Amino acid sequence: MSQPLVRADNPYSIFRLPEALTCWPAVSVMAASFLVAALVFALGGALARVWMGFTVLLALVAIVVGLAGISGAGACLSDLARKRPYRGLVGYFIAGLLCLPKLLGAGLLMMLAALALFLALAVVFFICKIPVLGPLLLVVVVPVAVLAMAALMLALYVASSIVGPALWDGERVMHSLSITWHITRKYPFAAIGKIVGGMLLSAIFASMLFGLIISASFTVGGLFAAVVGMGGDFGGGMGYGMRYGMGGGFNPLAIMMGGASGHVMGAGVGFSLVFALASAFVFLLPLMVGVLTWCEFSEKVDLDSIRQAADEKLQDMNNKMADLKEKAQVQAAAAAAAATAATQKTHAASPAAEQPSEATPAAPVAPTTAVAAANSAPAAPAAPAAAPACPQCHGTVQAGDRFCEHCGHKLV
Repeated sequence: MSQPLVRADNPYSIFRLPEALTCWPAVSVMAASFLVAALVFALGGALARVWMGFTVLLALVAIVVGLAGISGAGACLSDLARKRPYRGLVGYFIAGLLCLPKLLGAGLLMMLAALALFLALAVVFFICKIPVLGPLLLVVVVPVAVLAMAALMLALYVASSIVGPALWDGERVMHSLSITWHITRKYPFAAIGKIVGGMLLSAIFASMLFGLIISASFTVGGLFAAVVGMGGDFGGGMGYGMRYGMGGGFNPLAIMMGGASGHVMGAGVGFSLVFALASAFVFLLPLMVGVLTWCEFSEKVDLDSIRQAADEKLQDMNNKMADLKEKAQVQAAAAAAAATAATQKTHAASPAAEQPSEATPAAPVAPTTAVAAANSAPAAPAAPAAAPACPQCHGTVQAGDRFCEHCGHKLV
């Protein structure tokens, strides 16, 4: 009696790896993105004569399109592993494109963690430069540093295979990193064994597939050159592809650039389609390895508690940052107030004679007799004085006027 490849107690066995080759939505979105990226990159090379900026810009667009296709295929494989319904090619491409910032953020955080370990080791080795005590410290520091670096490399290897599938499965960046850390810490050898076994199977299949495709391409290319009668042009294009192809290998896009004939251009597009499809098949296998690893080990840890702990740590970090920001604002306000008080004190201490005011005239000094009379006179409430009037027209005049301004009567 034959044994099933996928056991009932392990629905995410590595033997489900060939299912990626039959996932046509993943194959289609990746192959289409690779083909579009290759055409955009070729267009950028053709526009290099106009302006080199077009080449750089279109190369960036081609990279984004290719990565979005890979990410979208990973999301499709996650649906396949979880046995969820498919979303469609456009939906997977958009999902992969939206997932690229998360992947970039997770990658930057992992790089920062690795950089922190490098800096810590650099500081420790700098301390070990002490003439007498340094060599004794190195006896302990070197083994610890080697073990720490080995643990970092193991963690990064596992994380690079699990973080992406976690993000494709709907996890947030910090949640995916926390879950990956717990998986790496709790199941290091089981996870690394599953990943290494899957990668070996993927490499064997990829070498067989590309060997077969390249042999068939050379055979078809020779037959094409013999029948169509363009051996010189096609040979030139093939030589160009072998000399300047990526990695020194066969580059079907170079055939399009190597010959000027329409037949060679058509053959180049055909070879591009074949290699884009083959590349899609090959890249699906390591993606499926990561997806199966994530799906299996994510069910062995408590996801809710890990997410809650990650949220609490993130909230604590945000609170600490807010406290530091508030303290900095308070200190800045106190420093500004102290500077203002010092400035006011400096202005108040300066003599009044050094700061004359040209706009305000000096008040006249009253005579001594008037001051004495004012001091000796009893204080009495001032009564409002009646306004003077002209005796003839009874119009209001000003005190000291010699003639009435209304009728001209002489007042004095």
